[in-house]
Amino acid sequence: MDVELIQSVSDWRIRLTSQELSEIEALPEEFILGTSRFVPYKRLDWVIRACAEVDIPVVIAGGGPEEAHLRAMAEEVNVLVRFVIDPSTPLLYALYQSARLFVFPAIEDFGIMPVEAHAAGTAVVTTRIGGATESHIDGISGVTASSDEPNAIGRAVAAAMDLSSSINSMSMVERFGRSRFCRKIQEWMVRAK
Repeated sequence: MDVELIQSVSDWRIRLTSQELSEIEALPEEFILGTSRFVPYKRLDWVIRACAEVDIPVVIAGGGPEEAHLRAMAEEVNVLVRFVIDPSTPLLYALYQSARLFVFPAIEDFGIMPVEAHAAGTAVVTTRIGGATESHIDGISGVTASSDEPNAIGRAVAAAMDLSSSINSMSMVERFGRSRFCRKIQEWMVRAK
C-alpha cells in the first residue's frame, strides 16, 4: 500500500474524471463510508444498519455478488444509502477524503482499507475482532466498537463523530508506508548476511 501516494494529493477530486466528479458531488455533504468487495464477510450490511441507528447517510462503495442484497437492505432502512459501484482508485481516495468516517466491520488479518482511510485523513470505526485495530488509536484516530455486534458499531459511529474531523494521518500511517517497509526489508537483509 502506498500511503505516501494517498497523502501526496491534498484533494483527490482533482484527479477524477468529469463523470466521477459529478458522482461525488451528488453525494450528501456529510456521510459515512463503507467500502470493500460486496461479499458477506465484509459485513457492509452492518455499516448500513449502524448508520441507520445514528441517522447519518451512508455511501457503500465497491462491487460484488451481494449488491442486490445490500440494495434491498438500503430500501428498508430509514437513512439515505448511496452506492458507488467499482470506484477507480482516485475516486476511492476522494471518497475517503470526503467521508466523515470510514466504518470497517470486516474480520481481516490486518485490513488495508482502514490504513488508506487514515492516510486520507479520515477517522475509522472497527470491531475488536481482526487486525484492523492495529492501525488506529482508539479514541484518537478512530473508535473500536465495544463488541462484535451491529448495534455496537452504531454506538461506535456516534462516539467517533466527536473525534476531530481531520486526524493527524501522517503519524498514524507512517509505520505502514512503502519507504519504511523498503527500509526495514533492507535492514533485515543486511542482518541476514
